[in-house]
Amino acid sequence: MHNTVARAGAAPRPQRPARLSVTATAEHTTVAVVGDLDLTVTGQLAARLEEELHLSPPMLIIDIRGVGFCSVRGISVLQEATAAARAARIDAAIIADSRAAQRPIHVLQLEHVLPLHRTLADATEWLAIHSRAGVAPF
Repeated sequence: MHNTVARAGAAPRPQRPARLSVTATAEHTTVAVVGDLDLTVTGQLAARLEEELHLSPPMLIIDIRGVGFCSVRGISVLQEATAAARAARIDAAIIADSRAAQRPIHVLQLEHVLPLHRTLADATEWLAIHSRAGVAPF
C-alpha cells in the first residue's frame, strides 16, 4: 500500500483508489481497473479475475489503461490470472497503454508471459488470430 509516489523534482502524486468493472459480451469478458493497483485492491482484483475465469469466457481481457500505479503484487495478480486462463484453455490479453502499467512489466522482462496490447482492438484481433490458428497466444 502506498500514499504517494515521489519523483525527483516532482510533487508527490496522491493515491487514486482503484475501481473495477466487468463487461461481458459473446466474444470476450473485459475486467477493467481504474486507479492505483496496489495492495488495497489486488485481493479484490484476484478474486474478480478468478470468478470470471470460472465462468469460462471465450476470451479474457484485463484492461489496465486506467492504472496510475502498479505494484509488484499487481503484476503478480496479472501473471497468476493469465496462467490460470492458460490452464483453463481461455485466451487472455492485457491492455496497457500507460507508462505506469507497462514499465514494471518491461523492467521485470515479463512481456513473454503477460501479453500486452495498447488498445482493445489490438487485443481482440491478436486473440482472434491465435484462436483461429488453434495456437495458445502465450
